[in-house]
Amino acid sequence: MTRPMFKQFRSPQGWYSLLYPASWEQMVVEEIPAFFQPEGGGALQFYAFESKQDHFDVSQELENYLKIHEIDYDEDKVAHFENNEGSSIRACEFQKEDRIWMVYVIANQTKMLLATYNTDEEIEDELFQDLSNIISSVRFI
Repeated sequence: MTRPMFKQFRSPQGWYSLLYPASWEQMVVEEIPAFFQPEGGGALQFYAFESKQDHFDVSQELENYLKIHEIDYDEDKVAHFENNEGSSIRACEFQKEDRIWMVYVIANQTKMLLATYNTDEEIEDELFQDLSNIISSVRFI
């Protein structure tokens, strides 16, 4: 029997799920899930938000996050895409205090996830692909 390539995670709140590589580990601390390679130097964390009134503007939410961290928002450095579930996604990378950060904002209607990955190691192609696959697999329930 072959080993699965991915494991499924369902959020503590029960309103989103995602797939992550079977070789990765995950833990939830204070309702904030973190995913990481056992031998790696970084972690992907998810923060969940729900709006009672408006739809989320993913570009504005990313700009707000970067502003809080004193990073200039540069539209030319932001990736825009949608996953198969129809969620709108914005992604960018920046470096601050010798750490590399990948920031993702994923939204569908009134639900939004802010995902951050930070490390002090270079992000190689395989890791970048793993992160992209995880983000693309997000499904709001």
